[in-house]
Amino acid sequence: MASKTVKTYCRFCHAYCPMEATVEDNRLIDLVPDTSNTLYGGYTCVKGRQLPEQLYHPERINCSLKKNADGSRTEISSVQALDEIADKLKAILKEYGPRAIASYNGTVSFQNSATHPVAKAWHVALDSPSYYTSITIDQPAKVGIGAARMGFWGGGSHTWRDANVALIIGNNTLVSHFSIPGGVPSFSPSNALREGKKRGVKVICVDPRRSELASRADLHLQIKPGQDAVLLAGLISIILAEELHDKAFCTDHIENLDLLEDSLARFTPDYVAERTELDKNDIIAAARLFAAGPRGTASTGTGPEMGPHPNLIQHLVQTINAICGRHYRAGEKLPNAGVLGPEAPRYAQAVPPNPEWLQGVRSRVSDDIGEVTVLTANGPIKEMPTAVCADEILMEGEGQIKALICIGGNPVLAWPGQEKAHEALKSLDLLVCIDYKLSATAEMADYVIGSKLCLEREDLTVLTDIWYEEPYSHYTKTVVEAEGDVIEEWELFWELGKRLGLNMSINQQHPLDMENCPTKYDVLSKMTTDSRVPLEDIYSREGGHTYDIPDVVIQPADPTTAGRMDLFPEGLSEEIESAVRDADASLLAKNDYPYLLISRRMKNTFNSTGPELSVLAAKGTTNPAFINPQDLAALGIQDGEVISVSSARGEIPAVAQGAPDIKRGVVSMSHCWGGAPDGSGDDKVREIGANTNRLIDNLDHPEKYTGMARHSAIAVKLSKTVQPETQEHV
Repeated sequence: MASKTVKTYCRFCHAYCPMEATVEDNRLIDLVPDTSNTLYGGYTCVKGRQLPEQLYHPERINCSLKKNADGSRTEISSVQALDEIADKLKAILKEYGPRAIASYNGTVSFQNSATHPVAKAWHVALDSPSYYTSITIDQPAKVGIGAARMGFWGGGSHTWRDANVALIIGNNTLVSHFSIPGGVPSFSPSNALREGKKRGVKVICVDPRRSELASRADLHLQIKPGQDAVLLAGLISIILAEELHDKAFCTDHIENLDLLEDSLARFTPDYVAERTELDKNDIIAAARLFAAGPRGTASTGTGPEMGPHPNLIQHLVQTINAICGRHYRAGEKLPNAGVLGPEAPRYAQAVPPNPEWLQGVRSRVSDDIGEVTVLTANGPIKEMPTAVCADEILMEGEGQIKALICIGGNPVLAWPGQEKAHEALKSLDLLVCIDYKLSATAEMADYVIGSKLCLEREDLTVLTDIWYEEPYSHYTKTVVEAEGDVIEEWELFWELGKRLGLNMSINQQHPLDMENCPTKYDVLSKMTTDSRVPLEDIYSREGGHTYDIPDVVIQPADPTTAGRMDLFPEGLSEEIESAVRDADASLLAKNDYPYLLISRRMKNTFNSTGPELSVLAAKGTTNPAFINPQDLAALGIQDGEVISVSSARGEIPAVAQGAPDIKRGVVSMSHCWGGAPDGSGDDKVREIGANTNRLIDNLDHPEKYTGMARHSAIAVKLSKTVQPETQEHV
């Protein structure tokens, strides 16, 4: 038998761990870590090691499926499916206009390096602003709002490699494998943390859980959920009051520091301690430890970003970094400016706020919500906020969404306010999904297109290019040729573009051939024009490599373009007052809903992907309600018992699991589990989990600009279930 070994990388999530695949006669027979890769050191996680089973899963979709009038499905060719979908889109376009045609590009879509640029090219050519991604479900403030309102530092912020201290808020990289530069790197994170600690990096972790990261921190602030903004305001106030900030940097590059300082005067250590349920001395110690630096960065994860006041939290995180001068200066080296972008000077100066990034197409839901320019690996891209996509589908009138193309996502489980999301998806004239399995959303689709999996396609580390702390890149060839009638996500947009007669162009600069389908390499080459390392060089090398390219040395400021970062932009005062009202209200007795439910990541799943795979399923098939054992005892609830978790908006069952790492009064559950919102799957909670989006309405606490919903710090009550269990405990 013909056998070969291929160096590739995992795309189960965004950590992109290098692997070696052994293939015989186009069949994957072994997949192991690439121990020769020095950056990762042979690291892979349990999820990535299940790629062989995913590839050959018996329920995998290997063709296109069309839903019939009676709800059954018929297998058809992808060509026929695309022809029929295009005809339906033409009719919708003619009757309702381009805004009526939308796409939702979910978390899995980010793992295909060509999908988003081609998807956006399709929307631009179609003249439809209805481009949505999962970014605006959980972190639009970080990737869009913060830089637009405050500005940012052109020379870049300190990374983990250079840090003396790291303030990490609501991020558990050891499980999530996600962190922007400054936090614990996503790539072999346990080793990165261990090496950092050896260098003397001090870690301050803010988390209601004593998470895997928090347990290894030098200082763990086990905060009351929902009070991150109050804590950050207090830390900044202490730093300014004790004059621990970088005065010279603030004088030269910041404006409105005095206004901010005055607005935070009420956030004294006593005030903050009472509302965050933290020790006053720990708060003061955290402020002094971070300010002492002299290098290091504050960063957030999805914990605070999915909770109350994410816009304010992101602004305060950027502020604490700015006032402490946590940025590279003229003459210093930027550890990694990226491999796949063009050569460009970096200046030691502030890039001022850009309000135009927040002034795009308005949502029909509210003038306060609309198109946001998101800073992505592919450059600034405008997108509509997913938090209100269901409303855009249900709200009648001009611009109502009638067709949705779902790419690598599962909206019925992921979108906030599950009942509304489910109703919206049912009401569409056309729902198309590309997926490898019949997810909860694909079950509802008019057409399901089978997708290639990561080992069946070429890819490039575009997403992570600037996340690495050295100039690293990896172009993986196809490991095994796909069997069946399946396509890549980006190919769906190209095929529909051809049928609709569109002229598509990457970044509105590099036209695609719309007669003959381009190769993946062709698309990636257009995305990486003038890259610091030519794409052909990366393509020609086997495996991932760190490239010996000239250092990027930060240049002195250009007085003709230098700006200032604004610490007190329009609207900030109102956001602070809102956080104060919430904080003060949190001190009142909560008799009806005395617990706070927070979001979390789980080691054995990636959102709604994973429980279908045997090894991962053996580690758990539900999203337990993790609760402090003392709270369980007080409620008379046994570990493993099915309980009711209810909010003012809804009720779900959950399997109680004692967890001493959880702060008392807190319930911790993962999102993207469960079934439809009608409760029909509640008796299967041990098999499929429960969907926490049933507990919220997406418009109860919408954030300005993005409509960001409150997925975390949800007030709930717990009780023994009144429904008789139909399953044995597992």
